[in-house]
Amino acid sequence: MKPIASQIKLFLSSVVAIPTKAPEKSPAPPRAHRRRDETLEDQAREFLIPIAPELSGKISVGWNSRMRTTAGVAIPTRCEIWLNPGLKTISEQEVTQTLLHELAHLVAHHRHGRRRISPHGIEWREACRDLGIPGEKRTHQLPFEGRRIRRRYQLRCPACHESHERVRPPRRRVACLSCCRRHHGGTYHERFRLEVLKVR
Repeated sequence: MKPIASQIKLFLSSVVAIPTKAPEKSPAPPRAHRRRDETLEDQAREFLIPIAPELSGKISVGWNSRMRTTAGVAIPTRCEIWLNPGLKTISEQEVTQTLLHELAHLVAHHRHGRRRISPHGIEWREACRDLGIPGEKRTHQLPFEGRRIRRRYQLRCPACHESHERVRPPRRRVACLSCCRRHHGGTYHERFRLEVLKVR
């Protein structure tokens, strides 16, 4: 009779592992500052069907009220596009142009899989051409007003008295770059350590 260890090995060698189905990725939970727009999604599908029909059934497009200076953003991993609601106050043409700009990002990533590509490289430009916007610029100069953040701290050099304002205090010791370059070869010196003053 064979030893128990040999019997176990023989049994294990005859067992076939049953493949388990990988859990499907659940869609991102809805957020209060994001709102999908069915009209824009239908428009996006019309643009995609001739050149990337696989994406047309997955695309999700909407508005993101947290955007301030960015016109739009594309998320290839989730096939999502979010636009700045401020575009609606400019023109319908600008909304469509931005939608096409972001669709080009999705198309470029879809065509080239996991290969790393430049955000506005040749692959993106090819997608722009196929979407009917050849010569599209990397960025648009739009009249968006940025969020104003109050700077509560002032950093002042004890030697030259030059000052800088910051939103948060520094987490480590910092010195005046001008004075360190002028008097200490560009390296840190405690003599030029910036004083942190709270601005009311």
